[in-house]
Amino acid sequence: MTPGAGFPRSSATVTAIIVTAALAALAGCGGGQSPAPTFAEAPRGPEFSPVQARGVQPCSSLPLGGQQAEEALLPDLRLSCLTSGRQIDLRDLSGRPVLVNLWATWCGPCREEMPRLQAAYERFGDRVAFVGVDTQDHPEAAGEFLEEVGVTYPQLTDPDAELLGFTRVPGLPVTLLLDADGVIVNRHIGELNESDIEELIDEVA
Repeated sequence: MTPGAGFPRSSATVTAIIVTAALAALAGCGGGQSPAPTFAEAPRGPEFSPVQARGVQPCSSLPLGGQQAEEALLPDLRLSCLTSGRQIDLRDLSGRPVLVNLWATWCGPCREEMPRLQAAYERFGDRVAFVGVDTQDHPEAAGEFLEEVGVTYPQLTDPDAELLGFTRVPGLPVTLLLDADGVIVNRHIGELNESDIEELIDEVA
């Protein structure tokens, strides 16, 4: 039986379905409900243990000037480095521009854009710092995926999706662009293509 057969739909119902589909497409991977078992089962807080991800740079390579402008807008939030457990205060990200990418292994668009981000890091990493924020995910799965793709820029882990909640975006991926003062100067919702990344870089580099 065809789904929905025998249930006539009013024009209002059809409109609601279209709007819902459009919002889901805009948000990418939904953040409000579990798109995969890993979403709900991700380790939280003190349960986190650093994972191995060969080639990924340590978080000590991030620009941590600690002198953000008053209008920086990033939350007062400390996240663990995925590969070491070192705590990074997001408000310390300053000194040079930073591209912050929120992602997860259960998010298809995140997986698609990751090789493009790595290529951009290899091209522009001397001018703009890159950092990934693995969101509400299994650290082990994240480490394996990063090795598979060959990602080398630093990675943080956000098991409770606190940074995503701060952005008020209902899903992943989300990319924040910070200038050298730590001010959020741009936000991209959804999967990045090559031209999207270049436009972001050009804005601060």
